[in-house]
Amino acid sequence: MGVPIFNRAKNKLSLNDAGKEVVKYANFVIEAERTMKERAVYVYNSSFNLYVGSVAPGPMIKYGNLLFSTFPHKQIISKIEPQEDLINKLLNGNYDFIFTYSKVDNNLLVSQLAFQENLYVTVPRTCFLAGVTNGVHFSEIDGQSFLVSNNLGIWDNIVSKNLPKSKFFLQDMENLYNIVNASTIPNFSTNITLPLKAELDRISLPILDDEAKVTFYLVYRKQDKRNLNSLLKLIMNKSCKYD
Repeated sequence: MGVPIFNRAKNKLSLNDAGKEVVKYANFVIEAERTMKERAVYVYNSSFNLYVGSVAPGPMIKYGNLLFSTFPHKQIISKIEPQEDLINKLLNGNYDFIFTYSKVDNNLLVSQLAFQENLYVTVPRTCFLAGVTNGVHFSEIDGQSFLVSNNLGIWDNIVSKNLPKSKFFLQDMENLYNIVNASTIPNFSTNITLPLKAELDRISLPILDDEAKVTFYLVYRKQDKRNLNSLLKLIMNKSCKYD
């Protein structure tokens, strides 16, 4: 450093004032180096990958085929994370765009309304709810046991909050379909995933509470609008508020 940064005494070594100042700036340097490496990896990989973050599986189920067809030479890397983590990583350049459950108030970001996802409960035809036609409320099914996929993002919070007396049996998403098909235990679906389960011999009832509806927003950096413009148009053309 060109100057002493330690106070040296017998069996003792401590930082002097110059050393304390060095440590303060060293922390910035270490963090800058970490960020530099992350950005270098991201920029290099962005030629081959598209990074998409979401608070729930629904957006990738809805738009997955569109992304694959729009970017046939790129690998789509998607991950479900809490909204605050997604926003921070988008700002840091770790995602190309994200899907959130609320509009993001940040001058560097753009939030566009994407679609609304509504929660359903699916039950076998022998269930006591099978005769219901209009739908049910959370209070009417609280206490039941449910088969659920793990890592449903925001839906995990909504279901556990509104069904405090219920038990949930977590399953891998790839195994859930077969287990549900062979079981009489209720599970959940949405207006996005119902077509995927059309062949199941079950009845799907909408949950009527406001908490059972999530509005998703597509969020991206303003500086990336030109690069994402064609994709944004395709996504927005495919979207509507009450899909």
